[in-house]
Amino acid sequence: MRRPLCVFCAGMLGVALICAFLPQTELFVPFAAFFVAVCLVLCIFDAARKAALCILLGAAVGMASVLHTANRLERIRVQYAGRPLVLTAEVESTADSYDPGIVDAVLRVEKVNGSAASFRVECSALPECKAGERVQGRFILSAPASGSRVSLYADGIALQAEMDEDGPELTVLGESGSFRARTHRLQQRLSASLRRRMDGKTGGVLAAMTTGDRSYLSSAMRSAYRGAGLAHVLVVSGMHVSILCGDILSTLLPYEWEQSYRRRRCRAVFRSLLAFLLMGVTGFTPSVCRAAVAVWVGALGVWLYGPPDTLTSLAVAGIVMTAGNSYAVCDIGFELSFAAVVGTVAGNACIRRMRDAHDRRFWIKAGENLQKPVRRPWFNRLPERLQGLVESACIAACASAATFPVLVLRGLSVSAW
Repeated sequence: MRRPLCVFCAGMLGVALICAFLPQTELFVPFAAFFVAVCLVLCIFDAARKAALCILLGAAVGMASVLHTANRLERIRVQYAGRPLVLTAEVESTADSYDPGIVDAVLRVEKVNGSAASFRVECSALPECKAGERVQGRFILSAPASGSRVSLYADGIALQAEMDEDGPELTVLGESGSFRARTHRLQQRLSASLRRRMDGKTGGVLAAMTTGDRSYLSSAMRSAYRGAGLAHVLVVSGMHVSILCGDILSTLLPYEWEQSYRRRRCRAVFRSLLAFLLMGVTGFTPSVCRAAVAVWVGALGVWLYGPPDTLTSLAVAGIVMTAGNSYAVCDIGFELSFAAVVGTVAGNACIRRMRDAHDRRFWIKAGENLQKPVRRPWFNRLPERLQGLVESACIAACASAATFPVLVLRGLSVSAW
């Protein structure tokens, strides 16, 4: 079941990614015909038949997901775009603008002219407000420009909004009580405690690395990290989820907890809650969401007596993250996170297979002639600490090779680091 699920997910995500970048309908038909023809050819061979069928099924689901998301966004555009509307919304995030007292914000709309609604808009010129607040005002909504359409859809933003100049001023209704707003306020408190006794640059970098709060990073600092190809270290990733839900929890809880299966189940639930909390604190970034889903799959395995593996968790994470918005696969954070995990798994497999091959040769030679001493494999002759360093270098090289195409295709800078 694990391998078909991974192949199914690969087909679904691949087709969703390609279809999202095909703006013209006439390009979609030749692509679909070529893709189906290749998969049908693969079905001829017995070894590739199951994989080809899974890819075809995943492709069909990916196409249906893209069409469903496109139709939903089109309905929102037809219903709300092009006329003044009174919106009640929660401010999800803000960014500094060129004009003083003005911010760029992402709003989650709760009501439109008093009627309940649920979609996200981007406002490029909003009177100063803070993330986590509820606001009300009159806006004019419009469809995103073709150049930025895919990137906005990947972030879940359906429309762009502008304040109506003839309407009333923006009204702040107070702080929101949603989970996202509460965890954002927790993030701000954690960030402030980290920056309290540090200078601006060091505190801002540390806050970005640990809490995901990048609002205190200067433009020069962002450019320096981006130019060195190290912008990814300023993002909270799956490593943080592993440390919080694995290493720290193992240190706090005694070893006796692992001896009872009931306690292992309680620990799995506690890990899942910690992962969900970290998702909210970091703003539901793709890398953290992927790692959190992997933690949930592991917790489900503890409850169902089934040990999960990395590829199964990765496949489930991809399906969950694209279930509501198929354009999420076009987010660069999504692509880099999944590519890095695939590269890490490949590097680990290379190390394991190399070790197994040396072990097999070692025992074959030992069985052929027991009178002569058998030379130890080369990696066993290295110091123990150096063995771990070599393995880490191999895994890091595979992860870098997997993310390299994404960085190049996205036009980002790449360095040896």
